[in-house]
Amino acid sequence: MLEENIYSALTAIVGAQNISRDPGILETYAYQWCNEVDNTLKGREPSRFGQRPEAVVLPGSTEEVQAIVRLCNEHDIKFKALSTGQGAWAGVTVPRAIQIDLRRMNRILEINARNMYAVIEPYVTNAELQAELVKYGLIHNAQGGGPQTSPLASHTSFVGPSFTSAHTGFSGRNLLGAEWVLPTGDIVRVGSYDYTGEWFSGDGPWFSLRGVFRGGYGAYGGLGVFTKCAIRLFSLPIPKDWKWEIKGAVPNYDWSLPPYWKMYVLNFADWDTFEKAFYEVNDQDMSMMAMASSAEGLATMFTNTKEAALENIFAGLLVRAQRYFVVMIAAHTQREFDYRAKVIQAILKKYGGQDLVEEGVVTPMPMHYAEGLRNSMGNHAFRFTSCFQSTHGGMDTISMSIKIGKVNQPIKQKYIEKHVIGDDRGEGIWITGYEGGHMAHLEVPTVYDPSSPESCRGYAYYQAECNQADITNALGIPFFIVGDAFHDSYGPSVMNYPRWLRKIKASFDPKGVSDAGHYVSSRPGESST
Repeated sequence: MLEENIYSALTAIVGAQNISRDPGILETYAYQWCNEVDNTLKGREPSRFGQRPEAVVLPGSTEEVQAIVRLCNEHDIKFKALSTGQGAWAGVTVPRAIQIDLRRMNRILEINARNMYAVIEPYVTNAELQAELVKYGLIHNAQGGGPQTSPLASHTSFVGPSFTSAHTGFSGRNLLGAEWVLPTGDIVRVGSYDYTGEWFSGDGPWFSLRGVFRGGYGAYGGLGVFTKCAIRLFSLPIPKDWKWEIKGAVPNYDWSLPPYWKMYVLNFADWDTFEKAFYEVNDQDMSMMAMASSAEGLATMFTNTKEAALENIFAGLLVRAQRYFVVMIAAHTQREFDYRAKVIQAILKKYGGQDLVEEGVVTPMPMHYAEGLRNSMGNHAFRFTSCFQSTHGGMDTISMSIKIGKVNQPIKQKYIEKHVIGDDRGEGIWITGYEGGHMAHLEVPTVYDPSSPESCRGYAYYQAECNQADITNALGIPFFIVGDAFHDSYGPSVMNYPRWLRKIKASFDPKGVSDAGHYVSSRPGESST
C-alpha cells in the first residue's frame, strides 16, 4: 500500500475526484484480455487478473503527468500509463506501481486537412477521430484493435496493422511527432513542432528519436508517457456533400454505401498464384483494403452472427474458398472507378482466379464496408468463444508472410487435435500488405475458451511453440514478444538487439520507474548509450 504522504501528494496533483485506491476500482484495471495467456507463459495460473496497481490517477494535462512521474522518481514508485487500455499490456506488472489513466486527455487538438495530419491526445478513439475526418474526406490508419481503441497508443507504443493498411499503411510509419514525458519527468517534443509550430515531420536534422522510443513495435508503455502525437492522414474517396445514413440496429444495421466503392473476394487455386496476384494488387496501389484469411475468417467477416457464419461454412464455403484475399476499391470519379475495376479484372484473369462475390458464394453487405472502414471486423472473431489472440506477426515481405502461414499450419493443427483451440484446419491467418506491397505481415488469429484453464494453457503453449518456430525458421520477431525473457530468447538470433534496448532503457529511465514488464528492464551495470 502506498504511504499516506505519497497518496496525498498525488491527490494534490490531480484532485481528490481523479485518484482512487478503492480495491474494487483497482481490480478493474488488473482484469484484462489475454492476462490468462501472459500468466500461463510466466508459470502462473491462467487467470484474467494481473497485478493490481497501488492506486490509479487520472491526470488532465501534460503538466500533471510530468508531476506524477517526478513524484514516482522521488519515491521509487513504478508507473504504467494507459489510454483506452486493451489487453494485458496496458496494466502494471509489479507491486508498488501506480496506473496512470489518461482518459481525461481526450481532445482532437488539430485537423490540418491541407497538410493531411491530425494532432490527438491519448483517449481520442479511432471512432471519434474518424467521425471528424470524414467531414474533410480523410481517413487515418485505425488499428485492428477496433474503433474503441486509441490511435495514439498504436502510433507511439504498440503494433499498428489495420483492415485499410493497403491504403493507410502501418501506424508506426505514420507518426509525425509526439509529446513525450520521459521516465525522468522531462518533456521532449519529437519532430518539427518545436521548430516550426507545425507537425509535418516526425524527424529533425539528427538521428530519429522515433526509432528510439517506437522502433518496429513500440515499448508497450515501458519508456514514459505520450501525451499527444501527430499522425498522417489519407484521402477517403467520398463526395463532398455525402450524407451518411444508418438504419436499423446492431448487428443488422444498414449503411448508405458511397458511390464508386466495391468489394471483391479474389480466389486462387494455390499459394503461388495467390502470391503473384496479391503482390500485383498491392503494387498497383489499387485498393482501400487488400487482406487474406481462411474460409472460416471469410464467413466471419461477411456475416453478422455466429450462427450465420457457421451456416456459411457448412454450406460449401470450405470447398469454394481456396487461397483468397478481399479487395475493396474506392474511387473519386466514375472514370477512376472503371480503371481500378479493369485492373482488378485483368489481374484476376492473368492468374486464373474467380471472384467469389460475383459467383454468389459470399455477399458483402453495406454494413461490412462500414465495419472494414471502421476496423471493427476484427471484433467479429470474438463471436465464437468471446476470445482470441494472434501468434507470429513479423514484418517482412509478402513472400515471407506466406512462408509463416505454411510453417504455422501443422503446429496449429496439432493443438486443434488436442481440442484446446478452435478448429480452423490450421488455416486461420490474416495477411495485409503495406506501402505498395513493399512490406506485409501475417498473424494467426486463434480462438480459445477463456473460461477453460485447459484451453488457456493450450493456447499459451501453442503460442510458445510458434515463437520458437519463428526463431528456428528465421521468420522475424512477432509483435507479442514482450518482457525480458521473451526478448532474451530472440536476442542471440537477431544481433543481440536486447542489449541495445537495455541501453536505451538505462539512458532514458535511469531509476527504472517506467514499468518495463512488457518491454525490457535495464540491468545492474548496464551502460547507457
